[in-house]
This record gives sequence, structure tokens and C-alpha cells, in this order.
Amino acid sequence: MSHKESFPIGTKGATIPAVGFGTFQPDSNPEAGVTGAVLRALEAGYRHIDTAWMYGNGEAERGVGEALRRWNGKREDVFIVTKLANAHHKPADVAAALELSLKNIGVEYGTLETWYHLSHANVIAPVAYERVGEGENEWLTARFPDGKPKLDMPTTRRYDLTWKAMEQLVETGKAKHIAANQVEVHPYLLETELIQFCNQNGIHVTAFSPLGGKPVAAVAANADVPGPLQNEIVKSIAEKHGMSSGQVLLKWGLQRGTSVIPKAYTPSHIVDNFAVLELPDLPREDCTAIDEIRKELGEVRFINYLSHWGFDIYCPEPDDPTEEP
Repeated sequence: MSHKESFPIGTKGATIPAVGFGTFQPDSNPEAGVTGAVLRALEAGYRHIDTAWMYGNGEAERGVGEALRRWNGKREDVFIVTKLANAHHKPADVAAALELSLKNIGVEYGTLETWYHLSHANVIAPVAYERVGEGENEWLTARFPDGKPKLDMPTTRRYDLTWKAMEQLVETGKAKHIAANQVEVHPYLLETELIQFCNQNGIHVTAFSPLGGKPVAAVAANADVPGPLQNEIVKSIAEKHGMSSGQVLLKWGLQRGTSVIPKAYTPSHIVDNFAVLELPDLPREDCTAIDEIRKELGEVRFINYLSHWGFDIYCPEPDDPTEEP
């Protein structure tokens, strides 16, 4: 049995299940596709479901809600993660945006653990979008003719006010937790310093894209680089321990202290990913070998908003949009 089935989150003694189920980038029928996959995940034992309003403008959330209605288990055992969309960062929009998500999922306040995360972008440099603001599409992102979002730089620069509005959701009981940070983490992108910083400051880290994965084209990077599932070191460790490559990557992530949220739509992959909790931990030498993969490849990020936003949120140089011009 793995040494961790959950991790502490927040300051009130709560825990978040270590292995979650991701619903990002659903298929061509998002709501129905998510419903079936989440239902299979719940039946397989998952109790941490990760979703967001921006996954299909609420379609993924509605799919999660329908799966919960069809499922016969105890809803109070489920930890739902949703996120504040970039177009909803204005402090005055935050509470209403959460209500949209709760309505999509079909839950009342307090019936499920609802963690509200600032956005899928790195929390230390969040980027706000303008929203349409009127009509039936008022909550959608305002876009240029080429499809790129219109950035709301005044709100971006004052992300501290967005965060304060999110804190109020916890104070009023509308959300249970916001003290977590989702970042891309896998053997090609260790983020060791960031994880250490978060651990030292009581912030739980959830690894998204823990298997590598390929995001939507608008933010895809290094598409020509084979993912860690195809890495020969990972494959050899998997063969040695009778695991799949995916299970090795998830186990490695768990042993580094991060929860993981793999996405899967194939029933066998859904089951295999969750079964990692029943497998023994990897020996230290195997974890070290995985850590050292990036020495040959260098840092490989599969998700980068540079071309989408026009600046690099991962670069420490002073092109940070939170700085006044």
C-alpha cells in the first residue's frame, strides 16, 4: 500500500485524496464524455474529481454533476476541485462565478468539499481576461478575431484583490479550501524549488499533466518531444516492478508529496491509474533515476501560454505583466 492516500490541505486539518481524476480537454461531446468517464472513475474508487468552468464553458462541470447524480455512492466523500476562469477574476465576479460552477455541478454549498482555485495559470502570475459582459454569453471570454483572449491587465496587476475575494468564499462557507497550487509536474519538469517553497508555506501542490500529455493547440509546447510515458528509463522501471509506465509516473509524483490528477477516458486506464495506491513505493534509486531524466533532455514544458498571451509567465525576467509599465 502506498504511504499516502491523501495529503493535508489548508489549515483546518482537512485532506485531499492523493489520486484525482482530471476532466480537462474532453472529447467532441464534452458533457456526455465527461459523465461516462467520471462515473467510471467514481466506481473505480476515485474521490477527488478535478474540473473547471473553462473546460467547455461549463460542459465538463455539468458532466461531473450528471455523473454524481447517477452514482450510488456517498457524495459527502467526494472532493470536487473547480477553478476560477480567467475571465472571472474581477473581484465583483468571483462569488457569482462560483455560483455558476455549483449550479453546473448541481450541488448546494457544503454538501461536497469544493476547493476554489484561482486559475489553471500559475498562481504567482495569474492573468485575467475580459469577459463578454452582456447577453446569454456574458460570462464567456472576450476574444480578438484570431481567437486569442482580450487580456484585462488592470485586474491582472491586482490579483491580490481577486485572492481576497476568494478568501471571502471560504469565510462565508461557499467554498471549503483555496490553499493549493496546481502546476505542470512530471519527470521532464520537476519544479523542485516551487514544491519545496509551497511545502514550507503550507500550500499543497497538485501535479497536472503528471503523465506528460498534450494540451490544446493554443497553449501546446514541445509537441515534437516524446512524453515521459515513452521514456526508456521509465519503461525499464515499469517492467522491473510489473507496473505500467503511467503507474510509475504517478507513483513517483505521489512520493514527491504531490497529489496527481491524470486524465483518462479508456476504462482500463481509469482503473490502472487509481490502482497505483495499492502498489508498493518505488525504491529510492528508481526515483533518483527518474529525477535525472531531465539532465539529458533539459526542462521540457508541454503547456506554455507565451504565444497565447504575448509574455512568458514562467520567466523570472521583468516581463511580468503584474509590473506597471
